[in-house]
Amino acid sequence: MQRVGFIGLGLMGGPMAANIARAGYPLTVYNRTPAKAEPLLALGARLVSTPREVAQSSQTIVTMLADASAVEAVLSGPDGMLAGGQAGTVLIDMSTVAPEQSRRIGSGVAAQGWLMLDAPVFGSTGPAKDGSLGILVGGDEEVFEAQRALLEKMGKHLFYFGPQGSGATAKLCFNLMVASQVAGLAEAMSLAAKGGLDLEQVGRAILASPVASVLVQRKIGNMVGNDFPAAFPLKHMHKDLGLMVGTAHALGAALPVTASIHQLFSAARARGYGEEDFAAVFRMLAEMAGL
Repeated sequence: MQRVGFIGLGLMGGPMAANIARAGYPLTVYNRTPAKAEPLLALGARLVSTPREVAQSSQTIVTMLADASAVEAVLSGPDGMLAGGQAGTVLIDMSTVAPEQSRRIGSGVAAQGWLMLDAPVFGSTGPAKDGSLGILVGGDEEVFEAQRALLEKMGKHLFYFGPQGSGATAKLCFNLMVASQVAGLAEAMSLAAKGGLDLEQVGRAILASPVASVLVQRKIGNMVGNDFPAAFPLKHMHKDLGLMVGTAHALGAALPVTASIHQLFSAARARGYGEEDFAAVFRMLAEMAGL
């Protein structure tokens, strides 16, 4: 069976790697904080101390990291993946990065004879645990088809978009809509609170209306209860919004609303809400309203 490596065992990566292990793939893992690998060891995974050792043991390596610099860090240097891998190794980067960053990483690994897919996901910790994520793929289509079975262990909905960087572009489009929905909900709830309305009742009314998307349904309770355990940390959405604005500038696309939302998230992160769920942008708006 295909030997798989996995680097990045955070809120999303940990359960994604667990699904690979449960499917029976020989799995080698690395994480900067080794303790996060403990649940995987019980599933038969092997923990190593460097990314190089992951590459030495794997035919396909999945990365699920915070940003492009983190991906490049585990690739480079004497203990990096490129120092340990062989020509023909496949890198599946599932991190959320800009399309240009993905193409730069792809060019770097191709110079070593590696193949690469960019395959970021949509869905949060629940879908990561039950293997029902959406996966947005860019890269060579033959490589995608060869890796389909592995990807299906992590995601229920697979979409191929085109050459390297296409998956990254699609992910930014998705997260743009996610950020705008939650920012709109936070503004609505802030206005309601300032107007003296009971937020539980407002929440019930929203949930009974056509605007109650699955995402809105999940975030209403956070705002009503003013409790924001991180399913997707605000600091990561802030990073993604910056990638959207930068990519739009490079492509000549106008994103005036997204640019404003980016500024709101910048303020919320500066206020100290970065580790909370991104719906905590409501707290920033509540403060601005004097609530």
